[in-house]
Amino acid sequence: MKNPYILGNKTYLRALEKSDLTGNLYQWANDLNVTYYMFMGTYPNTIERIWEEYEPLLKSKNDVVMAVIDRHNDTHIGNVGLYSINWISRSAEFRIVIGEKRYWSKGYGTEATRLTLIYGFDKLNLNKIWLGVNEQNLGAVRAYEKSGFSHEGVLRQEIYRNGWYYNALRMSILKEEYACTRSV
Repeated sequence: MKNPYILGNKTYLRALEKSDLTGNLYQWANDLNVTYYMFMGTYPNTIERIWEEYEPLLKSKNDVVMAVIDRHNDTHIGNVGLYSINWISRSAEFRIVIGEKRYWSKGYGTEATRLTLIYGFDKLNLNKIWLGVNEQNLGAVRAYEKSGFSHEGVLRQEIYRNGWYYNALRMSILKEEYACTRSV
């Protein structure tokens, strides 16, 4: 394991490194299947564009982005993070991408989500972690529900992708709800 920060059974989270931006992440950002439901992939990505997006995040005290690593072979399979941390309200936006398609639908994203909740609630003392997800991304919605997120509402025709307007679901989990479901 290379600099693990939070350990799970299948994965571990570590700080995102500059080399991650020019490796797998660059490939995922240009993969239509990976970015189908995401804002990422709206434009063709270059290494420079990826760096412009991530450099401020790596320096920010209000954003924490981590690499999701397969614990058994040290493969960088995705990224996860807490964004726009509001230290007064103690809330943050959750985002995740599992870019390595061979890891889809095998519980890796769910575990990385739960590890991030542990980090957010136990280490950062957040009270609420929220997310927005394309309503059509049923696998992601199920994974978030499985991790304890509740539906808050629907943002109608919030996302334009692939020639269509999609509804976005707003979901969240509170610290008190997390405490009842905590397990990795």
